Amino acid sequence: MPASISVAIKNSINREGLRRILTDACFDVSESVSSLEDLQLVFHSDPEQHLLVVERDLLHAQFEENLEIIQRDHENLRIVVLTSAFDFDEMIAVYAAGAYAYFPDDVPYLSLVAVLQMVSNGQKVASHEAVDFLVNMPMTSLRSVDSSVVGTFNFRERELRVLEFLALGQPNKAISRELGINESAVKAAVKAILRKLGVENRTQAAVMARELVSSTAA
Repeated sequence: MPASISVAIKNSINREGLRRILTDACFDVSESVSSLEDLQLVFHSDPEQHLLVVERDLLHAQFEENLEIIQRDHENLRIVVLTSAFDFDEMIAVYAAGAYAYFPDDVPYLSLVAVLQMVSNGQKVASHEAVDFLVNMPMTSLRSVDSSVVGTFNFRERELRVLEFLALGQPNKAISRELGINESAVKAAVKAILRKLGVENRTQAAVMARELVSSTAA
């Protein structure tokens, strides 16, 4: 039995185009809506094979929370997020919230169909943008940062421990779990790390953290 899919995309032309593509690919498109509020998520086939293809902008600023709420209410749902602007940090957060795929919305339609087929079989899928980013990051494992780095940037002990996990590209939720502290404390530490490193976002901090860790291990 083909996987059933709910589609949530604001633009009616894009939504209808995707609906037709998926129907032609033998997916059961059970609903096609323009907002999360209109979603019914009625499973017309095996509920363990139901997918939700959702436009990133419909998840709004609190996208992690919204994804977690949807996943909590429909634990077997497999969510695929389409974005107009790929962002590595956001991708990490999306997967951490339980999504199965995070892809640019201009992905070739045959590639998207292939992604959805893999997701329907229970696989989590990454885009080539994510792979390219990871390939270009220096190899490392979790190592301690030495005292010279601590002195240079005036890191506190908690910030230093969070920095080591940033070097591995770990999301806040994973860092929180590993260190046994709440996510708000991790977010505060990340904010302080960004300021002390003089970088603008988490991705830049992760790259710089990996360089610091690699240099101390050399």
